[in-house]
Amino acid sequence: MKAESNLNWPTLGELKDSQPLWYYAAGFNFAVLAFCLVAGIFDERTLNGVSVWSKPVKFGLSIGLYFITLVWFATFLSRETLTGTAGKTLVAIPLVAGVTEMVYIAIMASLGQASHFNLSSGFTSIMYSLMGVGAAAMVLVLPWLGYLIARQNPMTNPLILAIVAGLCVTCVLGGGFGSYLGGQDGHWVNASRTDASGVWLFNWATDGGDLRVAHFFGMHAMHAFPIFALLLPNNWGQPTKLLLLSGFMAVYTAFSVATFIQALNGQAFLPG
Repeated sequence: MKAESNLNWPTLGELKDSQPLWYYAAGFNFAVLAFCLVAGIFDERTLNGVSVWSKPVKFGLSIGLYFITLVWFATFLSRETLTGTAGKTLVAIPLVAGVTEMVYIAIMASLGQASHFNLSSGFTSIMYSLMGVGAAAMVLVLPWLGYLIARQNPMTNPLILAIVAGLCVTCVLGGGFGSYLGGQDGHWVNASRTDASGVWLFNWATDGGDLRVAHFFGMHAMHAFPIFALLLPNNWGQPTKLLLLSGFMAVYTAFSVATFIQALNGQAFLPG
């Protein structure tokens, strides 16, 4: 088991040392995010009613958070765990998938073309399929990581339970909703096929259903659960914390499923 002291928030150096490749992948995505933000200031081109740089900005933030979160989770593992053959495979799968996807999305944005749902040519069709495979790989490794963390840390600790459960729920819900979304011809359901009038930052449709809402909440269970655990007062007993955490995780999961059903029925998450 890992020592209880390792449940404290790590320093920047400890984060980097826990898994350097994931750390640098996070930095790369945040750098692409910054570049695309600047590019959007000078480039007036639009796609689906919003800046062509909107998608790489959102994905740079999302994938960057994904990797920096994995770096944090890696601090709960022994140094040997991720340096063996199996560990290197665990590190490499999301690394290759995440960086490749971010590069492709940014390149397509620079060309003023869609990266998702783009079947306009043989090349874009193949790349869209490969992005789907990569996205699946990025969520399928999460329960594997959760299993390793559970083996080396006390599951009676609310933070550890939150991390492990969050990784598993993200795989099931984030991956499941994403898989369904990827099989459609767009993210809109009985809504105007434009992001111009969508919710600020997210661009979710306000006049109909949007499948990205459920995918968003499903993918971020790995963040929401640990954050909730960290916000619980230190002077509360573990049984109380575990009970409240379990309740929060159940409500969050049900809420995520509800947003998926809402989208399928063509209803806006936040009506305009």
